[in-house]
Amino acid sequence: MTPTLIVTRPIAQSENFAASVLSAWNGPLNLIISPLIEIVQVPATVSDVSSVIFTSANGVNAARNLRLPAGMKAWCVGDKTAQIAKQAGFDPIIGPGDAEGLVARLMSARPTGRIAHIRGAHARGDVSERLNAAGLSCIDVVAYDQQPCALSPQALAALNANKPVIFPLFSPRTGTILNQQGPFVASVHVVALSEAVANAVDPALDWDITVASTPDGDAMKIATLAALQRCVGKD
Repeated sequence: MTPTLIVTRPIAQSENFAASVLSAWNGPLNLIISPLIEIVQVPATVSDVSSVIFTSANGVNAARNLRLPAGMKAWCVGDKTAQIAKQAGFDPIIGPGDAEGLVARLMSARPTGRIAHIRGAHARGDVSERLNAAGLSCIDVVAYDQQPCALSPQALAALNANKPVIFPLFSPRTGTILNQQGPFVASVHVVALSEAVANAVDPALDWDITVASTPDGDAMKIATLAALQRCVGKD
């Protein structure tokens, strides 16, 4: 049976993830890219900060419009975000892969000066609040919105067929949006970036859920490939 892989990240990120999976997969596959969120820049300004926090690549892309000084220190959630931050002219510090670990690292390092968390309108983890409560100075700068998108007709057709569908989900928001677009006929398996993403999926849907071993793209790729292998009966 040919499984369907529906990738729901914003279009550029979906294309990159899909390409990485396809490069390592040689079995049958129906690939559908159907973003559940669209990143929309919103007006924002920031000044008098010594460093920034990026908990996603979207924050880095939004920061390009903020005219921050070249070489500013950037506390990045993980390696991929740090790579993009470096390309954008920041001096990145690579975090452990999730916001929880990044907050802990900042609390341990205790950087001086005011920090700006460049984030979207929908955010989790209370990054600024927790850092301020720990005695650091951190402000939120909402520089983009994550607007919901409807599943494409191709995705809906696959979800209403009697075949397995695999959903890699990279954020709790995409899980919440997906909940609102069911119910579906297909046997759905979610590959979640983290426990927070898994917990965002409505338990009433009774879907199978796998949580990636670490909250990063490489682990998501490995977990997605494993789910595909199970669908086609490979060892």
